[in-house]
Amino acid sequence: MPSNGDPSKLELHRLYSKHPHLSKHLPPTSSLSSSSLKQYLDDYRAVYIKGSNQHTGAGIIKAVKMKHGYRFVKVRGKAVDVQSFKDLYDKIKDGRPRRSIVVQKAIDLASINGRPFSIRLMLMKDGKEKWQYAGMLAKVAGKGSVITNVRRGGGYAATVDDALAQSLGYGRKRIEKVKRKLISIGFEIVRHATKNGYRTHESGIDLCVDKKGYIWIIEVNLLYPSYGLFNRLQDKTFYRRIKSLAAAYRKHSNS
Repeated sequence: MPSNGDPSKLELHRLYSKHPHLSKHLPPTSSLSSSSLKQYLDDYRAVYIKGSNQHTGAGIIKAVKMKHGYRFVKVRGKAVDVQSFKDLYDKIKDGRPRRSIVVQKAIDLASINGRPFSIRLMLMKDGKEKWQYAGMLAKVAGKGSVITNVRRGGGYAATVDDALAQSLGYGRKRIEKVKRKLISIGFEIVRHATKNGYRTHESGIDLCVDKKGYIWIIEVNLLYPSYGLFNRLQDKTFYRRIKSLAAAYRKHSNS
């Protein structure tokens, strides 16, 4: 049964892990514990630690297993080196209850001039309650930031076309193929959520492409996704479309 209100990252990860296709696009993710963190660092070397109920990149930590000890960075702060695993775990946990934190394999994201980027995909219901593709953009990390959230990490918004061309050298046909795949995954995500009892009429889905071109699902926002970032793009087509779809749905739901 879905939880009331905004579902947590871990709850949604468990939901999509049961989907035969979407499960292949999920980075390994677990509730944080001493054993899960150690196992992830041993297996993947680099991990993200996130609040299961937090959004907008708040408090995200990237931890890396080094040759001697460990290193971690919080959002876009200074890198901190610790010698023992216990020190790392204590600092990452930082007094928060374990069940509120997840550990996730760090994906080697495609990047522009050394800055990784993720992709925000917006899907929205129209005035007839039909799901529509509303737009997508690339969120490029700020200098020294371990997150791609633009407001918190100091990055910038770009078109997905430009991001894929600059990072992976993709041509127009390859870019269009990737965008179709991103949209297809997005529709699968909302269909699976609604089929399992989750209520949503607009979804902001954070995806990414790794350096080998594989698509990963980073975060799903089924409620209250922000879309102000689309207004930062020079071309306002997506922003106008989002506003128009939101207005049409509101008018329908209030009638």
